[in-house]
Order: sequence, then C-alpha cells, then structure tokens
Amino acid sequence: HALCDQLAAELIAFWAEEENAYGTWAASGEIDIVEARNLGGTGGNTIFGGIVYGGSWPNQVGSGENYLVATNVTTGFHVYALEWDVAEIRWYVDGTLFAVRNSWSSTGGAFPAPFDRPFYVLFNVAVGGNYPGSPTSATVFPVTMEVDYVRVYSGAP
Repeated sequence: HALCDQLAAELIAFWAEEENAYGTWAASGEIDIVEARNLGGTGGNTIFGGIVYGGSWPNQVGSGENYLVATNVTTGFHVYALEWDVAEIRWYVDGTLFAVRNSWSSTGGAFPAPFDRPFYVLFNVAVGGNYPGSPTSATVFPVTMEVDYVRVYSGAP
C-alpha cells in the first residue's frame, strides 16, 4: 500500500533498476512500478507505470501507460503491483491490470535483456526536474509518502 500526499511540482515514485550489467542507464533498464506526478496540481488521480530500456542515455527508449485511478490516490492507500517474468511485465493498481509490456531491447544484450536480471527497489519524492516541473508558490512542504508494506514474491521453484 502506498499513500501519496502531494501537491504541484512533486514526483512520487516506486521503481526498480539493475546494477549496470548491460551498460549505463538506460541500457540496463528501469522499471517504473508507479509514478504519481503532480497529483494535487495538474495530475489529478493519474498514475504511470512503464519501462526504460534500449541504449545508454541519451539513446534510451521509454514505454508505459497512464492510468486514471477511480478513487483519490492522495487520501487513501492503494495497492500497486508488478508481475514480472522473463518475457512480460504487468502493472496493476488495486487489482486492476492497467499496462502490459512484452517487447523491449538493450544495446548490451539480446532479449530478454535488460529485464532478465535482479533489480533493486527505490522509493523517492522528487521536487523540480523535468517531470514534475519547478515548484511554485502553491507548492506545499513538507511532502510525504507513506508506505504500509512492500512484499516481494518469487515464482522461482
């Protein structure tokens, strides 16, 4: 469960990366499990899930989906889930499938690279930058991200 309490000019993210086995970012891949951009500003209840892959910056490729969550994502907890196997990645919110990816590449290796290795998980709140934009006089601080729990399951025998 994650509760995102934010106003304009913030990006709250739950994501995963690999240790550069196929090259520097993004040849080794990035998985955006959920991104919530400017929920209290222009983003409403829209979240994003996707992948970044291909070559090292600036030759990366991004692919993902926006999803309008039915209930307020800033005032209640929601379950964000990712199912990931060797040939497909699936994104869910509150049990609803909202994105599927099963085609990607890396300049550092053949498919299913770069999403064929263990990744580490990150949580962050970003203020400013390309995605959320610069803070304004309407930006409220402090910003919080509350996480009730994180579970990682393995399908390996």
